[in-house]
Amino acid sequence: MNINNRVEPDELTVINSGTTRLKRLFEHFRKQKLIWIICLLILIVVIIVVVTTTVLSNKIKREKTSAIEITTPTSASTTSSISSTTKKVTTELSSTSSSSPTTATSDKNMKWKQHADTVAGKPEGGSASNQLTNPYGICVDSDDLSIYIADTGNHRIVKWEFDSNNGEVVAGGNGDGDGMNQLNIPTDVVLDEEKKYLIICDRGNRRVMKWSLQNNQDQQIWIPDVSCWGLAMDNIGDLYVSNSAKREVRCWQKGVTEGTVVAGGNGQGTELNQLNQPNYIFVDDDHSVYVADAYNNRVMKWKKNAKEGILIAPGQVYNENPGTLMKPLGVIVDHMGNIYVSMSTTGNNQITRWSPGATEGVPVVGEKELGIGSTQLQNPKDLSFDRDGNLYVVDTENHRIQKFDIDRD
Repeated sequence: MNINNRVEPDELTVINSGTTRLKRLFEHFRKQKLIWIICLLILIVVIIVVVTTTVLSNKIKREKTSAIEITTPTSASTTSSISSTTKKVTTELSSTSSSSPTTATSDKNMKWKQHADTVAGKPEGGSASNQLTNPYGICVDSDDLSIYIADTGNHRIVKWEFDSNNGEVVAGGNGDGDGMNQLNIPTDVVLDEEKKYLIICDRGNRRVMKWSLQNNQDQQIWIPDVSCWGLAMDNIGDLYVSNSAKREVRCWQKGVTEGTVVAGGNGQGTELNQLNQPNYIFVDDDHSVYVADAYNNRVMKWKKNAKEGILIAPGQVYNENPGTLMKPLGVIVDHMGNIYVSMSTTGNNQITRWSPGATEGVPVVGEKELGIGSTQLQNPKDLSFDRDGNLYVVDTENHRIQKFDIDRD
């Protein structure tokens, strides 16, 4: 540089070169910053997409799982417990049944709506096609939900199709008598395995009848001279009959003319190998027999080939507590081992549930006091579930069949 502070050409070149490098460096960093910003934005977008996808995927899986839980039985026993006919007798939930209840009906927390719908008969009673008189037994066909009713006071069996206002006489109805086309105080009815015949406990005539549903001239005396009360058919088509006079339950296998004692048969008494007035019965998929042992105030379970029964609902002195057991009439059992019982006493018009090991029952439907209201019963007898878990109760002295819908709320 000279003394006049003039910039020589060489010096100017150096300065311009330095400035250019600074500009280039600045541009380089600016571009790098822009790239980092772009990368950061891309990363944020990727994170948002991944999180959103994960949340939606988990939600879809939960929805699928919920759908499966709703539509699929919870266990193999649930599937096996569904059969073409669910037969129940005089107590809550059908004491005499051709099969075990479905899983929908078998939960100790299961509830039913307390206001029932009348699906057959009316409180006035009578013999018209829309009336019943002191019905006892019931059998619900799980295929079409038709109800077969032992219309005891009218000495007939009535078929009541689903959602119908009138019934159809399918057996008896020709007055009480011992003719082949007559019945006398029928107390129970089941469908045979192929649903071609009705099996009827014709108690007043001391016989079990086989009555064709396809030919009204085809009636047979299957078992003569038997004080039958309750019937049950197992999952292979063998018939079980309670005999109140001999204090026993016998099984008639298909093709065999003589029945085999499967419960009781050791005279009247309170020992574990004895019964006293066996009423309705229930047979599970393992062929164990549950007996409403009325005069011993207890329910007994007899496993297949057992020599004595197991006390599963203990007998005790009756008191005003609705949880005590007094003269059980009907019994049914779900796949969890809970039993449901109706009682033949005017002091209790409720259906009670007994969990395994319980010393008292829990009322599930009905009120203690009798009446004709939709929440009331009067001397209930046979019971049954349909395939959806709805509970049918034979409300005997109100001359009607009450249906308590399952409460899923």
